[in-house]
Amino acid sequence: MKDSPYKKAKMTNWFQPTMLLNIALKSVISGTFGNYADRRELQAALGTKDEEADPGRLRERLAAGKKEIWVDFICDTGDGFNSTYSVAKKAAQQILSLQSEDGKDAPHNTRRGDLLVLGGDEVYPFPTLDTYNSKFRLPFDAAGDRTEKFTDATRPLLFAIPGNHDWYDGLGNFMKLFCQQRSIGIWQTVQKRSYFAIPLPHNYWIWATDIQLNSNIDQPQLDYFSRIAKTEMQEGDKIILVTAEPAWVYNEIRKNDQSFDRLEFFIARHIRDEYGIIGKKFRLAVNITGDLHHYSRYSATENGHQYITSGGGGAFLHLTHNLPDAVESLDSRTAADKIARKKVFPEVADSKALLLGNLLFPVKNPAFTGLAALVYLYLFWLFQSHHVALTGGFFLEGFTGISTARFFETMAVYFLGGPSLAISIGALFAGFWLFVDRVSTKAGSSLIGLLHALCQTVMLFGTMYWLAQTTLMDYWGSWWGNALIVLIFSTVGGTISSLLMGVYLYLSNLLLSMHEDESSSSLANPDFKNFIRMKIHDKGIDIYPIGIKKVQKDWKVTGTQKQITVEGKDFETILIEKPIHVLDHML
Repeated sequence: MKDSPYKKAKMTNWFQPTMLLNIALKSVISGTFGNYADRRELQAALGTKDEEADPGRLRERLAAGKKEIWVDFICDTGDGFNSTYSVAKKAAQQILSLQSEDGKDAPHNTRRGDLLVLGGDEVYPFPTLDTYNSKFRLPFDAAGDRTEKFTDATRPLLFAIPGNHDWYDGLGNFMKLFCQQRSIGIWQTVQKRSYFAIPLPHNYWIWATDIQLNSNIDQPQLDYFSRIAKTEMQEGDKIILVTAEPAWVYNEIRKNDQSFDRLEFFIARHIRDEYGIIGKKFRLAVNITGDLHHYSRYSATENGHQYITSGGGGAFLHLTHNLPDAVESLDSRTAADKIARKKVFPEVADSKALLLGNLLFPVKNPAFTGLAALVYLYLFWLFQSHHVALTGGFFLEGFTGISTARFFETMAVYFLGGPSLAISIGALFAGFWLFVDRVSTKAGSSLIGLLHALCQTVMLFGTMYWLAQTTLMDYWGSWWGNALIVLIFSTVGGTISSLLMGVYLYLSNLLLSMHEDESSSSLANPDFKNFIRMKIHDKGIDIYPIGIKKVQKDWKVTGTQKQITVEGKDFETILIEKPIHVLDHML
């Protein structure tokens, strides 16, 4: 590990051209080869008999004789330092006093989790060891009180399942970090697989699954949970199910999404025992996940089974105004059974206001603006080269003072005589059209994508026509005049193209609920972080949704890549909503 000075990590710029290319390549490579080198099957093949005793050891540590236990859940962490560290610092505090935002209720004193469960995507954008270290491990190392003393029995435990970003290297570095019994700050890792079952007091269990890259749960993993269910659990035990994606939401908002069916199959097979494989039936208390970087909660009854998305561990904020009012329930086999949305964070009104930030897309995403300017520069060069080959001179001179109709007639002649021009502009048009959100369930998505591509192409020609009518044409001929015209063309054109992208994301998301990822990631908003704290006791579960509206951005960080020290002022932490009480008799 390099012992160089540590620099605070910035939020990932998802519209940086190299990032877009790398993500595309990683997705193709990991998706193509992931099934041929499924790390989950290797975990099972390398399992030892000693591992079979793990549930017993965990029961002794976490369940036996305990009247209550506290569990923290953080998901989608390891991105910008400010947001990641802010969440980790609050999770590491021994006592966290929480009050609702309106201040009407008395504060609730919560205790740090005896175990911390990470629900997927522990680092962004790629799971290299350096990135895990700088974006995840060091912020979590620094978050705890280094003077606090622990014994083996009192140190908080840490468990993690991988998300799609952890899988981009085939899970290699995830296994090194989380499955080799390492210390990460005040927490100790103990798991040996990327999925796990944890016994808790009062016949509660945490089950956490690894779905690889949106694939089916592998057979060794199904066998693992079958064995746990048959040999370690009793009829009627209650399960907190941790998954890497909110299948109940994706089932409503994404076309042909299969995550709901996969999750329903797992629940029917291993929890409801509809196939008679287990010989016992269990009860679902909470489905909890991340992947969408906000807080949302759905339920049919206030004190019954809860569906919670809490992906506010550090990555960019996902907006909430596109979430459905109700979703199909996983605990019923009838499609008509719906559960209602109870709470979101940020609120819908705040989310719509934040969406307006896409109208500042060129400012928020300067790298994309620069790429668009380079594309304009390249096309300018093609037009000029083609014009020189035809008639000589400067191609914009022929457009000065002509009508718009005549201009586009001339463009048609250019296309007919210049295959390279036609192919290049056709590729530009196709690229913007293919960018359209193809998983949206809303009618008209293809049409608005086509309109966006058409606007981008027309604006290219419009910029040429505008420039040809300006007095700048008087300066063509000198080296500095030529450079000035080319610079203005590429800068203005790139900025307009970037602005059109922002307008497209804003309108398509607001009107057709499209591009929930792109319209949120373009904002790179570090605020509205959240995590879940749960207290399991003899009556059920108390759930405390913890929110941070504004993360601290003035952390002073000193140290190296091996260890850092962080100083800064405290910041406000709120209860997103009143504590949710899941009662045993309501399950």
